[in-house]
Amino acid sequence: MNKLVIPGDVVAKGNFRSWSNVFKKGEEYFSMFVGRAEVGGGRLRVIRLTGPYIPKIGDFVIGVVTDVQPLAATLDINSYVNGFIMANAFFKRRIDPSRYDLSKKVNLGDLVAAKVQRIERGKDVFLQPDQKWKVEGDAVFYISPAKAHYIYTSRSRIPSKIKELTGAEIRFGVNGVVVVKGDLKKIEMVKKALDVIELKYDLNGLYNEIIKVFGKDGKSTDS
Repeated sequence: MNKLVIPGDVVAKGNFRSWSNVFKKGEEYFSMFVGRAEVGGGRLRVIRLTGPYIPKIGDFVIGVVTDVQPLAATLDINSYVNGFIMANAFFKRRIDPSRYDLSKKVNLGDLVAAKVQRIERGKDVFLQPDQKWKVEGDAVFYISPAKAHYIYTSRSRIPSKIKELTGAEIRFGVNGVVVVKGDLKKIEMVKKALDVIELKYDLNGLYNEIIKVFGKDGKSTDS
């Protein structure tokens, strides 16, 4: 059983082996977020559809460099907390700050791809640069982090399908940051697909809804 819920809605009654994004009172389970409730097989969860990006270890994110110090770079990761990448992670060795200049690796405004390595005190998010950490593109879009996280955790084919349909190069962060490389036409096509993700609250059938946006040969159906 699937249904849309808001905070405080009763999602289900009874006993479940596991649940997430709900709280239990007596035999009733209440939603903690705006989202889609999924009930079945002794399991219950609410998939968040709104809200800020909440970092989790192992997440692939794209951040914007907002500060560069001798020992670390600070990144805006589209969250209520910043991300930090230690200088030695860029140089791949222990370094002496007096001999190595981090600004030769990264500068303010750079887009950096990384994975969440560890979280300390619930607010200090340390990142490990991706093998191809420097992200270059012609446009940057932001979609709901909750929906971006769902697309990743569900092993969705949506990111690869958007690449196929538009012909654009895309890097898609679980924190809702999407970087697109391509000409204006390709960028506009990617934007149409992302709009479908943003506007559709029922995530069932999202893959097919995106395909419907495009006609044959990768042309938008309303072009």
